[in-house]
Amino acid sequence: MKVAVDIGYGFTKAVSSSGGKVCFPSAVAPVPLDLLAGALGRQGPGHRLRVRYLSGKVGERVVGEAALRGTAAVTTLNREKPEDLHDWCLLAAVYLAGGGGAGQFPEPVDLAVGLPLAYYRSQRDALRERLLRLRAWVSVDGGEERCVSFSRVLVLPQGAGAVAAFPDLLPPSGLVGVVDVGEYTTDYLVLEARGRGEFVPLLRACGSAEVGAHLVREAVAAAYLEKTGATLPRNLVAAAVREGRAPFRGKEVDLSAEVELALRDAARAVAQAVLSAWKELADALSATVLAGGGSLLLGRSLFPSFPGARLLPDPVFANALGFLRALGQGEGR
Repeated sequence: MKVAVDIGYGFTKAVSSSGGKVCFPSAVAPVPLDLLAGALGRQGPGHRLRVRYLSGKVGERVVGEAALRGTAAVTTLNREKPEDLHDWCLLAAVYLAGGGGAGQFPEPVDLAVGLPLAYYRSQRDALRERLLRLRAWVSVDGGEERCVSFSRVLVLPQGAGAVAAFPDLLPPSGLVGVVDVGEYTTDYLVLEARGRGEFVPLLRACGSAEVGAHLVREAVAAAYLEKTGATLPRNLVAAAVREGRAPFRGKEVDLSAEVELALRDAARAVAQAVLSAWKELADALSATVLAGGGSLLLGRSLFPSFPGARLLPDPVFANALGFLRALGQGEGR
């Protein structure tokens, strides 16, 4: 089985050769104490993960939405994700995308993962070697325990995965810009299309900027605080951005104007960061493709800033789909 996992700072996305597909927030927390002893059934979204290592050590965590609902959630903005956070998200994603709860789950797995462009060169080899050594028995949400290990690991640059996922949608010649907007980072590339699906990167125009969709959520949370004097719970921020309102003491606070302003400001910040890196190359682009969950959120606010801008299909999973395709072609390292 082949599984591709894109562990972003905001969300973990995974797809598998068996057709599995999963997305959840990149957050981990201790298992909360259920004082109701299950009387009201399973509590809320997210996943409960149990891992048994070969050393005999056993651990349990909640990941995704379930983690964000607690006060002890572990997330990160650091350049290098803590191993504990990274590996819990990875094991949950591989198990779920691989159909661990039902059917066959052959071991070992061919795995592809990504790194932001800014950190790819310095972290690639160490991450690959560490994941090749990882092996554990995993169960998610009480499903059947499966042994997860990796016979092959490809570590690929984010952004490039989106290109690999949909090469037929890119111009056959000329310069193509790629903007992959994540939660906390935006990866950008300029590629020279040489026909027959061949794309050569212009290295001086490829990199990462520390801007992303979090700018919207931070602005909306700040607006809620200003209007109410209270802090908007972390697990309610995404809904406030999506719906333009949030609850406060039995009523609803209208945040629609603040959401629109936050979307425009975030799109402007992303565009300025990318275009300042591309400089004069921006005027020579035949097209710009947008990927990542952040591009889906910012939507058409980004389009006017980039020549020939278009949103890739399934932008949230674009990198993971490209990584999976690379596994089948034997590319990467």
